[in-house]
Amino acid sequence: MKVFSFSKTKVKVFGGFNTIGGNCIVIESPSLKIMLDQGVNFTQLKKFYGFSIKPESVEELREMKVLPPREAYEGVEEIYVSHLHLDHLGSLNIPGGISVYLPSKEVAEVLSRSWWFGWKQHLFPQTLSFTGFKNIEESKRIKYERISHSAFPSFALRIDTEDVSILYTGDLRLTSVHKVVGDPKENLEKLSEDGVDVAIMEGTNFGRRMNYLTPIQFKQIFKELIEKYDRDILFVTAHPLDLESMLSILEMLWENKYTPVFTNIYYAHVLDAMINIVGYEVENELIFAASSTKIRHLDNFEYEFSISSLRDRKTAFFISATGIREIKSIVKLLDKESKGLIHITVLGEPASEEWIIEEKIMSNWLKILGITSYRIHVSGHYHPYEFKEFIHIIKSKKIIPIHTTVPRIIKELFEKYVK
Repeated sequence: MKVFSFSKTKVKVFGGFNTIGGNCIVIESPSLKIMLDQGVNFTQLKKFYGFSIKPESVEELREMKVLPPREAYEGVEEIYVSHLHLDHLGSLNIPGGISVYLPSKEVAEVLSRSWWFGWKQHLFPQTLSFTGFKNIEESKRIKYERISHSAFPSFALRIDTEDVSILYTGDLRLTSVHKVVGDPKENLEKLSEDGVDVAIMEGTNFGRRMNYLTPIQFKQIFKELIEKYDRDILFVTAHPLDLESMLSILEMLWENKYTPVFTNIYYAHVLDAMINIVGYEVENELIFAASSTKIRHLDNFEYEFSISSLRDRKTAFFISATGIREIKSIVKLLDKESKGLIHITVLGEPASEEWIIEEKIMSNWLKILGITSYRIHVSGHYHPYEFKEFIHIIKSKKIIPIHTTVPRIIKELFEKYVK
């Protein structure tokens, strides 16, 4: 734990300092004690768990420092989760008596339905119910604004104590991939229009080797791929929480006369919930191809109960990151030649070690099938060259760099630019 003390307020960083992920910050003053995020530390997770060894309980995860320790929660009145990536969300099996504010209770509940199998089941609320949770917009204690990130919805938060004003940026882009989330710069300015004393700010992309693409370049590359493609079936993989990328992809597919098709109910249901939250109008066909009649209601999808009925359509299938069996099944049901087809993966976050292993396996299968795989990375985080603009927007007197491996460099840059 690292402690930053002010005259009446303490900022205790239990996770996220000098590492990427596992954010957990406690702000304590005479009038409040709140926690900001309480995420999974994936660096620790990979030290002790893998394909053959799985966590047995939340307590074991805390003991192995994968989750924040129990003592971090002592005296905490409220927890605010900035967005639903696991390195911020953590376990919703939380000590009693603490109010928990989520970026979207509905999206979190839908997302959790895919956790029934594997170690993530330990992250469920102990009651297996989301009834006791609240949305961040219901808070009367803090200020908040929606920001752009590769998980929707995401929030930056402001906490005012007796002696300091604190801005917690969460993870964010400064340039949106889709206008549906608004302008993140304007929203940050609203939170810090009178300046803030301390910014607890992320620095994910500092010191990291990157494939650089702006949102505009991402769209240009994706459009060029599908405009020059001459087959009537393609496959797309994107993170289900990255609403901005998903909507951009859907619009480009519709523009090129492709009908987007989802076969995974969890994938479709998360997108459906997010579309409803922002009030996005789906004016073209969006299909859920059900594999059984036991399906949940989806507001923004049309239903097809047979993939084979899409044989004469120009279709783009959204599949999971490990969906090789889906691809093989779809190609067979549509009676298509797999050789020459394409699969496009859109990433907002660097691939984890476990996912890279799975991706290599999938890549080997795609080669056998003759399917060409493309990967496009549009970062969910601001770029280092935007740092100067960022600190001028938030007008902070001091910073606490987190979610980065190079906090010292970020602090030195801050001190240079604020002079």
